[in-house]
Amino acid sequence: MVDWGTAGALAGKGFGTVFAVLVILAVVTWLMGFVAQRIKKSREEAALAAKVEKPEVK
Repeated sequence: MVDWGTAGALAGKGFGTVFAVLVILAVVTWLMGFVAQRIKKSREEAALAAKVEKPEVK
């Protein structure tokens, strides 16, 4: 006979683990995107500041 209580507990733990890993991956991906945007923004601001300090001579 099948012990449905044990089978349900095992399935629940499996689904819980899968969703937990997906949430962790989503958060890590979001954080990496956030950091990349901040780095890009700071580089653009630094380039703009350098251009303002030293205007091009034509």
